[in-house]
Amino acid sequence: MQKDNFWKNDSLKTITKTKHLLSDFSIKVRTAQFLVFRKTFKPNSKTRVLDVGVTSDETLKDSNLFERLYKWPQKITAATIENAKVLRSLYPKIGVVKVTPLRKLPFRNQSFDVVVSWATLEHTGNYKQQEFFLNELLRIGNKVFITTPYRGALYEPHTGVFFLHWLPLPLFRKVCVFLGKKSWSTEANLNPLWVSDLTNMKLLRKVNFRIYKTFNLLPSHIIITG
Repeated sequence: MQKDNFWKNDSLKTITKTKHLLSDFSIKVRTAQFLVFRKTFKPNSKTRVLDVGVTSDETLKDSNLFERLYKWPQKITAATIENAKVLRSLYPKIGVVKVTPLRKLPFRNQSFDVVVSWATLEHTGNYKQQEFFLNELLRIGNKVFITTPYRGALYEPHTGVFFLHWLPLPLFRKVCVFLGKKSWSTEANLNPLWVSDLTNMKLLRKVNFRIYKTFNLLPSHIIITG
């Protein structure tokens, strides 16, 4: 997870009509993924849920969709690296905890029935740091539901490019700089994943990796459950 200023400044610089249209499309995709979550875990009014990677910037309409769709907000705890005060004002029924990137999360083992994280993993650093992040989610949750954009997808949602993210990452990062997308050229801010990158990680317990297909047609995300 990155620093507050990166998210704030980058969002303000890159909000365009196209990005708003893509945000509308993302709502459909994330709603469908939410339905997968609900079908998989069948949560109820007693299910304790931790959402890791919640944002205080809702400029784009697909932000924090889980908090708006989940039936029992009072059972959600939101972990954020951003402005916790703003987040509490947006969602007064949920608990909000400020966390620090690349540090252990401030929760005891198995504190939650389910830990969810929506498109945050790709922003948590290099492969070792991503492994650490995943293991933290596995440590504090009895079950996990994690999504991250699939590097094998045709479209890369952060940079807005097609196919170029299939290149070796050092070359892809140079292309990002050339295209004026310097924010996304660093490993710390964007490290997209193949399934093989995940299977090579040493995780606390066995998890399942599923390539999610948007509209049952186009591979777009990896869903991790366990």
